Amino acid sequence: MTKKLINLLFCLALFSCGNNIKNNQNTPSWYISPKQNNHENLYGVSEGFTMEEATKFALADLASRLIVSVSSESTMLREENQNSTNEEIRQKVKQDIEKITFSNFKISRSEKLDQKFYVEVEVNKKNFLSEQKDRLEIIEKKINDLDKISNSNPIQRRNSLIKINEYCKELELKAMILKGGESNINLKEKLIFIAKFQNELDRISDNLEFFIENNSNNQITDVIKNSLNKAKIKISTKQNQDKANQVKLIIKSSTEENKIFESYITKIKIKFENNIKEKTIASNSIEVTGSSIINYKESYNSAITSLQQKIDSDGVMKTIGIISF
Repeated sequence: MTKKLINLLFCLALFSCGNNIKNNQNTPSWYISPKQNNHENLYGVSEGFTMEEATKFALADLASRLIVSVSSESTMLREENQNSTNEEIRQKVKQDIEKITFSNFKISRSEKLDQKFYVEVEVNKKNFLSEQKDRLEIIEKKINDLDKISNSNPIQRRNSLIKINEYCKELELKAMILKGGESNINLKEKLIFIAKFQNELDRISDNLEFFIENNSNNQITDVIKNSLNKAKIKISTKQNQDKANQVKLIIKSSTEENKIFESYITKIKIKFENNIKEKTIASNSIEVTGSSIINYKESYNSAITSLQQKIDSDGVMKTIGIISF
């Protein structure tokens, strides 16, 4: 079970349990005492500074009511602190709740009071659950198709598992919703299915190691080494061509220098080649540029800073070509 999804479900629970409802004269009575789900319809309420924001949070509340109803069975919230949250996790809820389709919801009530919008949403229970079930089956097919792909080396398998685990996040969310909606779904079976891929990804990542060829540029090599260390990926000081889990990283670079008016410009072209047992399994080429009004040395250092910024943005594995998505 992933930590991110645990945090997501915890926050969804907070939406359902509290939703910042305060009993005061400026809050609609239907918001203080929300309408309960029934055999025909599902409901959610929330507030926001815009109608769109309030509606989005109300849909999150609708979904969270179903998830919370099965949280004890799946022990998703057992180790979480029920009295704390933070804005980062709230933002995660806003992002991930969009993975849930609400094609036929309607705003059943809304009011604007003191610059705030209050919204109640309603959706047909049968149609909503049917939609989630259809999407769940599509996700499972995509996961099974990816799992069947022949992966000749651990890098390719790792890339497949990364894609699979992204689908698993949505699969788990929908399975929880369907279970909470009293659908005939074996939640335990789904969670075991998801955990299998997460555990395999963890094992491959733990065993993966890199050996960086010695004749690579020192400054570029240092940036890559530090970034791999931050990503908790092992770096070996010895090459072993017989190890199927060791990636030999060859870094080649060339430099172009130009002076435009009073600025020194340095462009570095870098090619990354990843080999396992002397066979190239992934590669990537990038360009980074730096400038300085002092000299070319400083513009080169600026280009190295640009490389670090690219890695921080894209991730080291994508930068060196291991991940292509």
